[in-house]
Amino acid sequence: MSADPARSTDATLAEKLRAIRREKGLTLQQVADGAGLSKAFVSQIESGTANPSLASLKRVGNALDIPLAALFESSPNGAARSPADAVDTGEVRVVRKDRRKRLVWPGRRNPSSLLTPDLQGKLEVLLDVLEPGDSATDEEGRCMMTHEGEEFGLILEGSYEATVGDRTYVLEEGDSITYPSRIPHRGRALGDRRVTTLWVITPPSF
Repeated sequence: MSADPARSTDATLAEKLRAIRREKGLTLQQVADGAGLSKAFVSQIESGTANPSLASLKRVGNALDIPLAALFESSPNGAARSPADAVDTGEVRVVRKDRRKRLVWPGRRNPSSLLTPDLQGKLEVLLDVLEPGDSATDEEGRCMMTHEGEEFGLILEGSYEATVGDRTYVLEEGDSITYPSRIPHRGRALGDRRVTTLWVITPPSF
């Protein structure tokens, strides 16, 4: 994929990728080899001059051994993350609704809300709000995701189209779907109403 200055990688995302790679002591070439991408393209992602798909970012995340969601995670209102984001009382952790971490995806008008305290446990629970026409995977709605584990989705509001493998399912409010995450999948909002969905992913790998 070529660089597109008009639609470049978010600067914060680029900085995160560069910092994580350096922290792990990896070269651009090692990350490129692990992701199956060119060194030049990975360099463009890190400099913020490329417009990578979620699939490409997922491959980079795999090469860095981090979940994709970790690249987009932030605290409410862009504030720095702190222990106050979740109330820790030993084995029980409470996340207040105004302290949820946000996952801001390229091409999406609304961020996902991370309902679990972080991505360190066995579950990743996301609350998604899609505007009419929004894709859950990429800007054009064409990207099919694959990753480790299993997913469960519940439609809280609106109509949602889920494609898993070579089959497409139209889900209405109250419907749910479960599938192995290794099967290529994607989703998008249907109709002219906002769509709200709840997703449980195990292990956290998206």
